[in-house]
Amino acid sequence: MEKPGETAGTVLVAVPGGKGLMSTLAKHGFRVRACKNLAELIRRFDRSTDAIVLGQTTLVPSKMRLLAKALARQPPWSDVPVIFLAKAGREGKKVSQGALQILGDANVLVLPPPLRIIALLSALRAAARTRRHQRAVRDLFDQREAALASISDAFSVIDRDWRYTYVSERVLELTGKRKEELIGHVIWEIFPEAVGAEFYQRCHRAMETQQPDHFQVFYKPWGRWVDTRIYPSSDGLAIYRADISEMMEQQKRLRESEQRLHVAEERIRLALEAADVGIFDYYPAVGVIRWSDRCNELFGLPAGTKPDYVTYLNAIHPDDRHIIHETIREVLSPGSTGHYEIQYRAIGVVDSRERWLEEKGRVLLDDAGRPARFLGTILEITERKLAEDALKKAKQDAEDANRAKDQFLAMLSHELRTPLTPVLMTIASLQRNHDIPDNARRDLEVLRRNVELEALLIDDLLDLTRIAHGKLELRNDAIDVHASLNYALGVSASDLNEKQINIQLDLAAKEHHCWADAARLQQVFWNIIKNSVKFTPARGQLRVSTRNDAEHYIVIDFTDTGIGINRELQPRIFDAFEQGGSGVTNRYGGLGLGLAISKRVIDLHGGKISVQSEGRGTGATFTIKLKAMETSLLEGPAYPLDHDGSAEESAEILLVEDHEDTARALRRMLENAGYQVGYASTLASARDLAAKRRFRLVISDLGLPDGSGLDLMGELGDSGQLRGIALSGFGADSDVAAAKAAGFAEHFTKPVDWERLRHTIHRLLDRRG
Repeated sequence: MEKPGETAGTVLVAVPGGKGLMSTLAKHGFRVRACKNLAELIRRFDRSTDAIVLGQTTLVPSKMRLLAKALARQPPWSDVPVIFLAKAGREGKKVSQGALQILGDANVLVLPPPLRIIALLSALRAAARTRRHQRAVRDLFDQREAALASISDAFSVIDRDWRYTYVSERVLELTGKRKEELIGHVIWEIFPEAVGAEFYQRCHRAMETQQPDHFQVFYKPWGRWVDTRIYPSSDGLAIYRADISEMMEQQKRLRESEQRLHVAEERIRLALEAADVGIFDYYPAVGVIRWSDRCNELFGLPAGTKPDYVTYLNAIHPDDRHIIHETIREVLSPGSTGHYEIQYRAIGVVDSRERWLEEKGRVLLDDAGRPARFLGTILEITERKLAEDALKKAKQDAEDANRAKDQFLAMLSHELRTPLTPVLMTIASLQRNHDIPDNARRDLEVLRRNVELEALLIDDLLDLTRIAHGKLELRNDAIDVHASLNYALGVSASDLNEKQINIQLDLAAKEHHCWADAARLQQVFWNIIKNSVKFTPARGQLRVSTRNDAEHYIVIDFTDTGIGINRELQPRIFDAFEQGGSGVTNRYGGLGLGLAISKRVIDLHGGKISVQSEGRGTGATFTIKLKAMETSLLEGPAYPLDHDGSAEESAEILLVEDHEDTARALRRMLENAGYQVGYASTLASARDLAAKRRFRLVISDLGLPDGSGLDLMGELGDSGQLRGIALSGFGADSDVAAAKAAGFAEHFTKPVDWERLRHTIHRLLDRRG
């Protein structure tokens, strides 16, 4: 039968002057393809060919030899017939005999002269029938290969003459041989070292007694323990071999103890039983199922039972039968590969035992697209499913416990914070009283700092919970790292002054802006400064420095002269609750959360934090790396600007810039200055935006991904109503002249000074007004 989607076969005809013949064959329903000569015919010859028709004049010996080679290359299932249309006379007979001699064992039919069209039609119809049968044999080969390929063991078949007729890929892996070295060759000639050995003797015994055999043997040439199963038949032997070297080695080790041996044997027994696979074939047209005895075991049927489809379906759990129906519909739907993999429960017909099974298979279709055959394997997965259910339950229990913990922490935070508020308010009220003595004022300051410390510890606990659940969010903006460092040092001033810590600042980074969450970044800086103060003796030193590296990162170092950190502790210093042992905790206090939170915050910013210390008593250096903004549009702290009221009637400005950092910073500053900003990152999107809105000013980078800002200004400035400011990394006289020639009123070379740019915008808009 034809494979799904395969068309009827083709008849290749090489008969000079055979147009009439071609027409006649086509009228009788044959798909005919005319070939000018043998060379063209050989090129067109493939598996879709049903027959070849040759006129005597085309039988050139050299070309006939090429045709013989093409016919010899056919797969085993294929034998395309060749029909000679012989000419009359001695010469015609001689040519025909020569062609037959060249083609040798090919399937050749000679039609004698005169040509009878009825004889040719009969021969072609017979050839078509033969080809259909051959393709049916091909399908059976494919089906057998699919079933055998599902076997994971080394599987081979040997005929009664001890010649290999089939070997699986696993056999080739174990033997190190190629398939052509095995198929058709005698096993004892390929492996002479096996002659007389246990495997040799057991194979001969199985062949003689027709009784299956199962044994384990150490095969020296392979250096492996091999588990062997031999199944005899009238045609020879089917042999399954599995590499069990690891299992045998494990058994050898476990024999040291009777209890360990018992456990190992039980595990191996369960593993082997679980690995048993059932094989099945189902023919839906007749409702017949053929399967192995392992399938009978899986469905609780007696050995040797020959079930039908109803038996199979009734053995499946009622709640899972819909899986079978849905799978059949799916594999038969258009576009399906025909392969499927499903899991369901089965209830043993005899033992009523419930088993989880995994079925893998494929469907083969007939010429009409109907299912002709299902084939596949069935494996018991009950233990795996039970383990999965237990894992799901454990996961759910853990999630429930986590939620309960989070709810407890939230409630604890509320309950702890509530009494702190009146305490802080009372302290603040008392501190405003100028009549209290100095010693009482100092006591109030101690109370205030400790209450605030408790509030910060609560914040750390809640932050740690947010981090664990991935719920810590950032609100990024353009941040001046130098300003943030100064702010953090100012917050810590009282602690620094109390211990007389000497601060050294070396803020040398030229690019010191980054996109970050200002509050979280200051929290990190404050945590590190607080740690330095805590672990540095009185009158010690803290050095804070910044620099830029070649990759446009800003590198921040905090170097103190404190107690240092042991080398073995450094890899864990950023773990939650890690403080270097109970001695450190007892002496210095704290929960050990600040650095863990700091690392996660820096990670969320795409940065890195690390620590370096030579050990106890040598101080420590904490280093933070953050991606710097590759622009100097901002000078000083980069916080949102207030509306200055100078924008001309909220004028609309078109900003064209493909550098994300520059665009984001400039757009924010323009909008904070009161302008309405339309933003585009390409020449095309800028044109579209300009066509939809009436802009009074364009600020454009000259180097864009799809063109130049010069082209854009040339198009938009034709009317003379739109002014432009060019931004460029190039500032030569020729660059400025090119910008002015294109229509730009001003040219700014990056990095751009904001105050100058804002003044220029105001001047250009005022001139338009």
